[in-house]
Amino acid sequence: MSAIIQAYQLIRPAQSRASISREATRFFLIWFGLLSAVLYGGGTLVMNAFSTATFTSACYIGMAMCTLTSVASFFITEWAIDQPNDIFFGVAIASIFVRIFGLVLAFGMAQFLFKINPIGLVTGMFTSYFSYLVVEIIYIHKKSLTRGE
Repeated sequence: MSAIIQAYQLIRPAQSRASISREATRFFLIWFGLLSAVLYGGGTLVMNAFSTATFTSACYIGMAMCTLTSVASFFITEWAIDQPNDIFFGVAIASIFVRIFGLVLAFGMAQFLFKINPIGLVTGMFTSYFSYLVVEIIYIHKKSLTRGE
């Protein structure tokens, strides 16, 4: 019986890690796509019924900015998750600060240079940023299972 278990353990780890890794990436892509469809599609239905055109366009701009930063974060995390823990945590913390300050800078430019509706912009940014953040945290957790942590 133990010989069968040992043989199984020799074969399984390589397949298991790749399987979990692919599963985590597939999870992220599926949920990111579904969340984007809900945010943009559901947002369109709600905003067409209850908001002005300036609010709607500002909300879409805010959502687009956060969607782009989330996609960039996905590719950075894909690279960093396989690095040693020190590098991964450094990249994760730096990514958070770069994203936040980049979004603040983009908000300032949109507000002061282009005079975009600030409430719509903030609504779109907060809604999409925190929604995507939940998916990213779950993805990182699933992806870290490949390393056995």
